[in-house]
Amino acid sequence: MTFWPPLHRVFRFDPPRLLAAQMELLDRGMNTAFVTSLMVALLTAVAYQFTVGDARIWAWALMTGVLCVAGMATRRLLPRPGSPGFEPLRYARVMRVVWAFNGGAWGVLGLCFIRSGLPDSTNLVVGMVAGLGSAGLALFGPSWPLAMTYWLTCIVPVLIGLLRAEGMVNTALGLGGIAYLWAMTVYSFHASRIALRSIELRFENEGLVQRLRDQTQRSLEARQLVEQALVEAEDANRAKTVFLASASHDLRQPLHAAGLYLGALSRAGLNERQQHLMRQVRVSNEVANEMLNTLLDFSKVDAGVVKPQPRSFTLQPLCHKLEREMAPVAESKGVAFRLRDTQLVAHADPALVEMVLRNLLVNAVRYTEQGAVLLGCRRRGDRVVVEVWDSGIGIPEHQHRDIFREFHQLGNPERDRRKGLGLGLAIVEGLARAMGVSVSLVSRPGRGSVFRLTLPLSQQAVMDERRVAPQGDLKGLRVLLIEDDEAVLAAMNDLLTAWGCRCESVCTLDEALGRLDVFTPHLVVADYRLREHRTGVQAIAAVREVVRLDSGQEIGALIITGDTAPERLREAHASGLQLLHKPVPAEQLHAALLSQWWQIQASRVVSASAAG
Repeated sequence: MTFWPPLHRVFRFDPPRLLAAQMELLDRGMNTAFVTSLMVALLTAVAYQFTVGDARIWAWALMTGVLCVAGMATRRLLPRPGSPGFEPLRYARVMRVVWAFNGGAWGVLGLCFIRSGLPDSTNLVVGMVAGLGSAGLALFGPSWPLAMTYWLTCIVPVLIGLLRAEGMVNTALGLGGIAYLWAMTVYSFHASRIALRSIELRFENEGLVQRLRDQTQRSLEARQLVEQALVEAEDANRAKTVFLASASHDLRQPLHAAGLYLGALSRAGLNERQQHLMRQVRVSNEVANEMLNTLLDFSKVDAGVVKPQPRSFTLQPLCHKLEREMAPVAESKGVAFRLRDTQLVAHADPALVEMVLRNLLVNAVRYTEQGAVLLGCRRRGDRVVVEVWDSGIGIPEHQHRDIFREFHQLGNPERDRRKGLGLGLAIVEGLARAMGVSVSLVSRPGRGSVFRLTLPLSQQAVMDERRVAPQGDLKGLRVLLIEDDEAVLAAMNDLLTAWGCRCESVCTLDEALGRLDVFTPHLVVADYRLREHRTGVQAIAAVREVVRLDSGQEIGALIITGDTAPERLREAHASGLQLLHKPVPAEQLHAALLSQWWQIQASRVVSASAAG
């Protein structure tokens, strides 16, 4: 709190807008203040007459009463705050004069009626003036100049009367009154600043509300214009796509000719500098060709003239390409990008499949703020299902079909271009329809979504599986899977089941311990980092302890980790458990499981022989 307030501001009022609000606050208690002052004056006169016996006090009371009535009349004659003709500066100056006279009346009480040798007169006058001075803090809080006008005219004469009277008590009261006046000055200054800040905040809020109303109105008008323009743009876009698809040959011809000329030029005996420039031009020509091909392919989707060129292709290189593109984008948002390796071979148009998956991944990353995005493949009979999982906002069931319409977006009524144009899923459905394949969706709001692209399985896939299938039999192996990522857990469960294992899949250590009542595993496969800040090492130790107590058996264990932090790797290696690093190829995982299975079977044979 300021110890020395700026006294030069005592006689300077605030700017008109603020002053008007201050006078409005002060005016609300004005009549009450006049009436209170009049009643206290009468009470003071009665008490003084009874204790001191000086009849002159009634003359003072009459003067004070006349000033209070005159103040009320003056207030009624002035335009009230907020009414037409109200002038805040004129009102403030008149009120300063009115309250200077009223304060002066109480100052006369202290100057003329404090008697030496009569402590009752001192106590009565000081008590009444101090009480009115404190009450003035509430009334004059909004305006420091008015507050100081009242207190100076009211209290200073009383201090003079105390210091002029004889006796140590009166002198002490006079000096204490000076301290009281100073304290009231400081407190009233800060009270006026608080009131002023409240008024400024009120003005700021009113301005914000008005601007919000204006912006809302402009937004409504702009939205109507945008919706009209959108209809026109959709019509124009359809015409454009038909034109571009039809003009494919004519647009490609000049670039094709340029490529031929560049090929001829490269054999024309150019020097090193010219060859360098020629290579740069060729790269630019190839980029232009690629951009044109992409533009034409997207346009053909709307025009319905896409002609798929299916062939057998392995999905792994395509998945790696998409991972290289999308992982940095996802990681820049703090979202993990995960890829499940595959050996599957699909029979479809690889360029169109790539476009479909890229659009699905872009959407998944865009609508995922935390968690992960997973790209993986499964075999379902004679089909390949390519899946894009995310832990994003999810999609309400009633919108599962609408999101595949052009320009339809979730959570973007303002059509923010940073969230795309709403064409990605429409293109996905158009390309899938052109290839004769299906795209399905499973989603829960707040939990995430999974899009599934179902493709024909190439006969080459069967040959590839036979060529890479791990040797050895895992039939009969009971495996307890502990993994907190549901997508990875489902993928591992499918793979191990296909190899003949019997699996129980859980996400947490508590779930794992709960399953041991009905399922005794031969082997535990656990992710290193689990929920609730637990680790796979802790989970394996807890499961082994329960199984050992229940059946006396020792079970095998594998740790799988995608963590690359040095301290985490040291902790995992220190456990003595076999450690595999994500992504784990199917052959490596099969070999690790087979090794563990052989050790388990061998230990059982040894135990049986020892028992025999």
